[in-house]
Order: sequence, then C-alpha cells, then structure tokens
Amino acid sequence: MAGSCIIQQKRKIFDHNKRRSFPAESGEGCAFDIKITVMRMNRSGFIKIAVAGALCMGACVLPGCGKEEKKDEIVVPILEAKEIQYKTCKAEVRDISQKYYQDGYFGTPYRKSVKFKTNGMIKSIEVDSPSDVKEGDLLCTLYTDDLEEQIEQEEIRLEQVRGTVEKLKDADADANQILMAEYDVELEELRYQRLLDKFENYNVYAPCDGEFNMQFGRNPYTVNSQVYQGSVFGYTTDRTQQYLCVDVYDDPLTNVNFGTSVMLDQGAASSTGTVTDVVFNDNGDFSSYTYVITLDNEDELFDFGDIRVVFDIYSRLDTVVIPKKAIKELGGRKFVYLLIDGVKVEQDIETGIEDNNDIEVTAGLSGGEELILN
Repeated sequence: MAGSCIIQQKRKIFDHNKRRSFPAESGEGCAFDIKITVMRMNRSGFIKIAVAGALCMGACVLPGCGKEEKKDEIVVPILEAKEIQYKTCKAEVRDISQKYYQDGYFGTPYRKSVKFKTNGMIKSIEVDSPSDVKEGDLLCTLYTDDLEEQIEQEEIRLEQVRGTVEKLKDADADANQILMAEYDVELEELRYQRLLDKFENYNVYAPCDGEFNMQFGRNPYTVNSQVYQGSVFGYTTDRTQQYLCVDVYDDPLTNVNFGTSVMLDQGAASSTGTVTDVVFNDNGDFSSYTYVITLDNEDELFDFGDIRVVFDIYSRLDTVVIPKKAIKELGGRKFVYLLIDGVKVEQDIETGIEDNNDIEVTAGLSGGEELILN
C-alpha cells in the first residue's frame, strides 16, 4: 500500500428474503474490503462476523497506517523571584516611662458577700435584685422542717427536767439530787439554745446598708434551689463612702501597687492622688481589679463625670526602646527579626518596662539595629 490509505468498507448483509448493502464511512488508514455473508444466522455465521471485525480493528492500529505522530514541545515556565519588601524601624536609645492611661469614676468599690451558713433548700427569696437594703434585713430563708421538729422535742425535754427540779424541791429531796437535776436543766438549756442558733443559720440577712445584688451564674438561685454552706447568695455594696475607682478586667496592671502615684485630669481641672487599695472581684464569668485612689486634694475634682487617670510607674533614661509589635514570643523566648545586609536574622532579647506602644530592651540590642515589623 503506497501513499495515503483509504479505507473503503462495504458491509453486505443478506437475509433469506432480501439483500441490502451499507457503505461504511471513509477515513484515513489501511485499505480493506470486508465482505460478511450471513446465511440464516447460524453459528458459523457468527464466527465469521467476529473474525472479520477483529481483522479490521487490528489493521487500524498498524504502525504503517495513518499519519506520523506529532511530538509536542514541553515548555517549562521560568518564575522570577519577587523582591521581599520589609516594613522596618530602628531600635532607638531614649527615655521611656511606664504609664497606664485609664478612665476613672467615683463609686463604691467595697462590698460584702452574703453567704449561706448551712446546707439546705431555699424556701423564700425576700428581696429583688438589685434592691436597696438596710443592715439586718431578711434576704432569704431555707426550709427548716426537720430543725423545727428537733426544737419542739427539745422544748418538751427542757420542760420535763425543769419539772423534775420543782418536784424534788417540793419533796424536800436530798440536796445532791436537786443539784444533779439542776445540772440536767442546764444541759438541756444549752442544747435548746444551740438549736435556736442553728435555726438562725437558715435565715440570710443583709450585712450592711447598701445595694444588694444576687449572684447570677449558670444556675441562678430560685425557690427550692439546693444550696451549700459557704456558697455566695449575693453581695451588698457599702454606700457609706465614695472613692475614685479604676476598673481593670482579667489581668492587673503591672507594677501598680499600694502607694503608686497617679495624675488626674477632669476637663480643665487636674489633681494628683495615690493608690490606697486594690479590690479583686470574681463573679464566676469574669474577674476584675478595682484600684481605689485617695485624692491629695478632694476639692480639686467633681464627684461626677469622667476622669482621666494616669498611673506613673517609673522611668528609664537613655535605654534601648523598640515597638511592642516587633517582639515575637515562642516557647518562653522573646526575640526580634533584624534586617542585616538584606538578610533576615533572628535575635533573642530581654525586656523591661513598657508604655502603651513601646517597650524597653535590657539585653540583646544596643540601639540603631533595623527591626523587621511585618
């Protein structure tokens, strides 16, 4: 076979009555003339069809038939490395002061917890929350059915021993007998008083004048709630005196303690003061620290309105200072990335005091280094 091969296939199919011919589609490949005769569709006829079809399919894949295989070229893209852009700043040598800027207010930071003195179940809650209360007001009661029964039984015994003493005296009994009976009376009176004191433990009273707030958590107290000795029912805020306060949540201010000096601004007015107490509060959902400040001159500020409080801790002079955001922490280490001749280099450091945005570096840097911020 020379040149282009043209396949021209003709299938001739005969049956016992008719003869029909179907020309096959033309295409590239080897030239074949396939004749298939089916006589009454017997078994040998099926074998002839299968053999002829196999010969046709095998011929179409012969290497000598068809077009030459076209080879595609593989193109490998070459990626150009982009120049890395770093945001940097210099480590400075200057003064730094550790200060905290907070908002203050005049309030009542002191409160007293109201706790249950015994185990039991709540019978009644006598006040709303919040509500103004006076010292000694009844806030809550617990069921006392079992205790009341014990008190009634003890009253009966007490009356019996007292009656015994009276009978012995009327009968001019021996003095020792009378004395022993009087001892029994004293013992029963002590038991009776203990039961009465225990009965008071089933009542909860306000410890001071102020505002009562019930303890709210995942399971707030209601009637028939089970309670335990020492658990907190709520708090009563003492309103007898106001103080300048600053609230900080979760973590306390570093290095702010008793005696720390503060600067105060309220509009055009200004003053100074001192931290005289730190009150820790924990209601179960979050914790807070209330810094109580005593003013050096109470007449310089109003007891209402916002007050800017600046806690002035202490200052460092001529020290290395860098932005806080330049510091990385990993596994207890503190380090920064330096840019040296275009190369990113890791450097361990130690830190000191800090202000709102910057921090002192006490070891690892000498000043002038180029820090990578991003």
